[in-house]
Amino acid sequence: MSPVLAGILQLLALVVALGLSYRPLGDYMARVYSSPRHLRVEKWIYRAIGANPDTAMRWPAYLRGVLAFSLVSLLFLYALQRLQGILPGSLGFSSIDP
Repeated sequence: MSPVLAGILQLLALVVALGLSYRPLGDYMARVYSSPRHLRVEKWIYRAIGANPDTAMRWPAYLRGVLAFSLVSLLFLYALQRLQGILPGSLGFSSIDP
């Protein structure tokens, strides 16, 4: 199979998958954002992270959350690059120097 045909088939598969999933996922998202109730799984997650879903987040808390997420993402990316040489699928590239 030629690379062009493979790319076209992959794009077609993506369009079909999006076409089949937009309605159920859209209905779910509309229900989540418009309903005042929370699912059992959501309640468990809120309890595990100590969040209150019924109160608005003020900007200092939002800033701390964004900075914490950015720091964790940066550390994960650094670890990924440091371990690149031993990870599967590294294409023969070595790890970065510290």
